[in-house]
Amino acid sequence: MAQARDPGRTLLLAWLLPGGGHFYAGRLGRATLYCVTVTAVFVAGLAMGGLSTVSLTGHKWAFLLQMFDGPLAIATAVASHLLRPPVNPTQLADLGLTFTLVSAAFNVLVMADAFYLADKPDEETA
Repeated sequence: MAQARDPGRTLLLAWLLPGGGHFYAGRLGRATLYCVTVTAVFVAGLAMGGLSTVSLTGHKWAFLLQMFDGPLAIATAVASHLLRPPVNPTQLADLGLTFTLVSAAFNVLVMADAFYLADKPDEETA
């Protein structure tokens, strides 16, 4: 039975690592599922579009949403800035950008779920 946790800390951990808030709240199955899913979709987007899909200068407004992927997006944006990869304006690059945005949007839902479940202990089952 999971015990109640601090919602603020849970939200921060969910931002730092997808599924981290659920792990902290004692919901290991959800934590694993969310971590693997959010990270895999983000990495798939990078594989399709390259580092330039997460860029503060290339996609300024998109980066605001990508920030919800936490340090993973920030590290990718820093790498993109330092390495300055060539921008590849293809349909596959656009699909990669879409994948990273979907990953971030999904992580917003994961964070909200972790926040909601943090102070709600498991209910007794009969």
